[in-house]
Amino acid sequence: MYSVALPQPLPHAAPAEPSFARVAGALLAAGAAGVIVTSLLYALAGPEAALPGGAAGIDAARAATGPSAAAMRAASLFGMPSDVLLTVAALMLAAGRRGPGAALSTAGWTALALSGVLFTVVDAMVGYVLPPLAAAANGAPAYLAVRSLFDVLFAIGAWSVGLGALAVAVAGHAAESRWPAARWLLLAAGVVGVAASSAWLLGLPGERLLGPGIALAAVALLVLAIGTLSPAQRAR
Repeated sequence: MYSVALPQPLPHAAPAEPSFARVAGALLAAGAAGVIVTSLLYALAGPEAALPGGAAGIDAARAATGPSAAAMRAASLFGMPSDVLLTVAALMLAAGRRGPGAALSTAGWTALALSGVLFTVVDAMVGYVLPPLAAAANGAPAYLAVRSLFDVLFAIGAWSVGLGALAVAVAGHAAESRWPAARWLLLAAGVVGVAASSAWLLGLPGERLLGPGIALAAVALLVLAIGTLSPAQRAR
């Protein structure tokens, strides 16, 4: 008689590689820190040149772009690599969710990854596309078209950041619960980001909170990353 070995059920979830959280946390910290610097450079450039709804009209926006071109270029140089790092970190964190709250947490990190893709384009436009168009003779029509696209991509990117931050905070996944301060900051950034961007997209006031919402989300993600990298927290 031959005995037949029945197949054994696969484990529900294989344990993550020990270095996975460290790599994701380091990428998240670097990306978030870069976005904080980028947000400061956007503020230095001024809302007229670099934020949706910041100028009274297209002529005012073009006039403000020339003096702000250096800050806008610096925002591009800091922002684009930071967005890429954040996107990679968010995708890693989305892939590593397990246990209670994993579905909502995965959705939140995926939304944050998508926002990183959107802001890579936005940050490329702010320093490398808008200033040359603003300076071009008879370039008002082209500038208007590109600036309109820039504004709406910025707003929907801010909405994605806010939605992702809200989902991660509300999910209460174990990996995001280590430092309560990070969750509260994410929750605040999510509320500000979703409210401000939704208002602007609907034609209501809200543009003044778009930039601060992004900066607050970056601070929250940096705090969360520090918690992930903390030896005491990793040992739990």
